[in-house]
Amino acid sequence: MSRILALVKVDIRNTFSLSTIKNKLKNRESIVHIVIVLIALISLLPTYYFLVSGLSNIFTVYLNVGQKSMFLLTGILLGQMIVLFFGILYVMSKYYFSSDLNILVPLPLRPKEIVGAKFVSLLIYEYLTLLPILLPFIIIYGIKSDVNILYWLYSTIIILFVPVIPLCISSIIVMFFMRYTNIRGKRDLLRTIGYIVLIIALITIQLKLQSIAERAVADEDFLYKLITDSTFLARRLGIVFPPSMWAALSLSDLSSMSGFLYLLLFVIVSILMFFIMLFLSDRVFFKGLIGNLEVSTSRRAARVRERDFQRSSPPYIALAMKEIKMLVRTPVYLMNSIGGVIIVPIVMILPFFMEDEESVNMLRSVLRDSQQIINLIGVAFITFLGIVNSVCSTTFSREGKNMWIQRTLPIKVKDQIVGRVLASIFVQIIGIIILYGSLAYLGALTLEGIFIIGILGILGSIPTGEIGMIVDAYRPMLHWDNPQRAMKQNLNVLINMGLGSLYILGIGLLAYKLLDILDIFIIYIIIALIFILSSLVLYKVLKKVIETTFINLE
Repeated sequence: MSRILALVKVDIRNTFSLSTIKNKLKNRESIVHIVIVLIALISLLPTYYFLVSGLSNIFTVYLNVGQKSMFLLTGILLGQMIVLFFGILYVMSKYYFSSDLNILVPLPLRPKEIVGAKFVSLLIYEYLTLLPILLPFIIIYGIKSDVNILYWLYSTIIILFVPVIPLCISSIIVMFFMRYTNIRGKRDLLRTIGYIVLIIALITIQLKLQSIAERAVADEDFLYKLITDSTFLARRLGIVFPPSMWAALSLSDLSSMSGFLYLLLFVIVSILMFFIMLFLSDRVFFKGLIGNLEVSTSRRAARVRERDFQRSSPPYIALAMKEIKMLVRTPVYLMNSIGGVIIVPIVMILPFFMEDEESVNMLRSVLRDSQQIINLIGVAFITFLGIVNSVCSTTFSREGKNMWIQRTLPIKVKDQIVGRVLASIFVQIIGIIILYGSLAYLGALTLEGIFIIGILGILGSIPTGEIGMIVDAYRPMLHWDNPQRAMKQNLNVLINMGLGSLYILGIGLLAYKLLDILDIFIIYIIIALIFILSSLVLYKVLKKVIETTFINLE
């Protein structure tokens, strides 16, 4: 245990860059960046306040029907599902792709000590994500229900243990996943395909469980049980994820012995899951890790052929291919970029597979009568995917400490921009194809839609990509200990999402206003012209930012 605690201290210091905070505070440029971040966070407060006010109204609805425990279940379940799904990515990066593994693995440490330390530091990071989500549910329930001190004590314990079970499940899934996809030569491909299938399977199971829970609610005695049992909904819908139900019922029944027993059950299962995870890590962690740290020395891979030196291509094509290969060869990058682009459209269509044929046919008839709106929404969706995939908004950050090489290469800034935008468009094309398939299933894809969504979607991806590159070139995150931090823990992604969303929202509002005034094809032309002109303007700005960054690069 002492070794785990020592590793935890080191890992937390590296993860949150505690050793560099003092140096950053002495740097004027870093202070400016910190101020910008604080302003960005403050600007989100009105939106956050609006969401919390909405939650307060939702609690009132549950209170009026005598099912206020369902409000707690909603918040706890939401938090645990976020940890479970996103935890898979964080765990994979933290356990298998962090740079400190080259140091830790040769040391006389057991796998469970390495995994235990990384789990604790990852748990701390999850608290930072969970608190803004979970606290409003806890506080609103506590204030409006006039609870005693015991409620706040139980709440503190529950908040501490809420991410433990889903993070343990994510850790176990990832360790076995990495263990059984560790096939030499096909490792990255299998893991990428397997990850996408895994996420889709988890979401499908979740939707199926939710459907079962909803059918369980709709029985003959529904109204009677709703009135007579204040925890009826929480118990029935809690089948989706029982630990969330235990936590919610422990708070709603805290005045009785059952509340304490539910809390005890929640805590014991959380601790038990942690030790099961450590037990399994001793047996599978290193078997999944071997291969990530090894270097291929096969003669075939090392053989150099004369024609390899005779190949030539334009610099922007070479740079685009380099970016694509970096995404493909690094599973964490691939899952955050291409994986997200593939998963999002599929997840949107999955709920319709759970519906009966009659409901789907009704939806298809509605969509067929709204083809113009579908095309515009499709364009907006593809353009938004250009923000979500994070390819452009992390393009320089992904270079890491090797960023100085880009400055020394004989590549013009123009080629830097074009090559990196082309890499992003490659990812966008995959998203367009998946969206086509989703719309085709719903019967909402036409020949006109194929051209409009494809052409305008790609044109819209260029300016949003340039916005992301401007942000990342201005403040690249070059010092990171695992590739996950370059994408998921990079503030540039959040800033780009804010700016890009405003850009898309502005164009969307303009298109909405013009629908009743102009012909739809004229609106398409106007949107295309806006995309082209804004791309040219942003190109000029981006060129100057990159030139300045390369000059000041140390």
